[in-house]
Amino acid sequence: MAILRPDTSTTLNGVRINEYLLTKHNPNHIDMPSVSMAGKIIGVTVHNTDWITVASGTTPAEQYTRATVNNNMKDVRVHYYVDNVCAWQNLPHSLSGWHAADGSGNGNRRTIAIECIMSSAYNSTDKKSEDNCAKLAAALLKQYGLDINHLYTHTHWLNVRDGRNGTIDQLNTMYNRYKMCPAYILPHWAEFKKKVQSYLNAGTSTIFAPSTKQLYRVRKSWADAKSQLGAYSSLENAKKPAKLDTLYLMPTEMWSTPMAASLPRGRRLPFVLTHLCSPVQKLHL
Repeated sequence: MAILRPDTSTTLNGVRINEYLLTKHNPNHIDMPSVSMAGKIIGVTVHNTDWITVASGTTPAEQYTRATVNNNMKDVRVHYYVDNVCAWQNLPHSLSGWHAADGSGNGNRRTIAIECIMSSAYNSTDKKSEDNCAKLAAALLKQYGLDINHLYTHTHWLNVRDGRNGTIDQLNTMYNRYKMCPAYILPHWAEFKKKVQSYLNAGTSTIFAPSTKQLYRVRKSWADAKSQLGAYSSLENAKKPAKLDTLYLMPTEMWSTPMAASLPRGRRLPFVLTHLCSPVQKLHL
């Protein structure tokens, strides 16, 4: 079978994602999951699979995807394979996978699966694969409004399946005789989690891009929407309701969040000018 060509290629958190969904490409009629997990996603499950040597012009993630299409991956169906170059998406997020060996448990039915392609050498290529995996995991957690406590190992679901008890981290790393996975990441799981957390943190502050139609809201109290005096497209017009002792704040497209004010004693702020559609951040004057 020829090297696959993705339907789309996008970049997510610095990782190129090549989409080639098995729901659209199944010429060999391989068995496929059928249970929806739309609206049910509780986390991301990380796996390791072994590094493979590939032909020129492709990457291991593509070859694993191609092996799946050719029915050479037995009953494994994951959402992503990721290597040192890119990731290949095999399943839509709305569809459960076969990866956690927990049957109809939450691992298969409610988490997005990432297979990180590495070797036991833990060389620079492996570390780049791991880094791409961390970036992708962080992006997926953020996409679904989940924090680092929703990052799981394959072994976590095996321990849950076997009736083990413990915290999430204990279950993530607790020995399971069936399988310890992700085998190459587990020895430094705490460090890997820190890396994912750092990528989660990196995206929390984004500069707000002004919309094509800027509005200034004028309120007596910013917390009280009913006190709004008006919304103006012109800053000069927004100033007209002002009294002489009014303090004006410049348009907040200068910052990532709008500004409210905390004033010294004896000064008051009857209203605040702020940009539309953002949370409030306190400014100490």
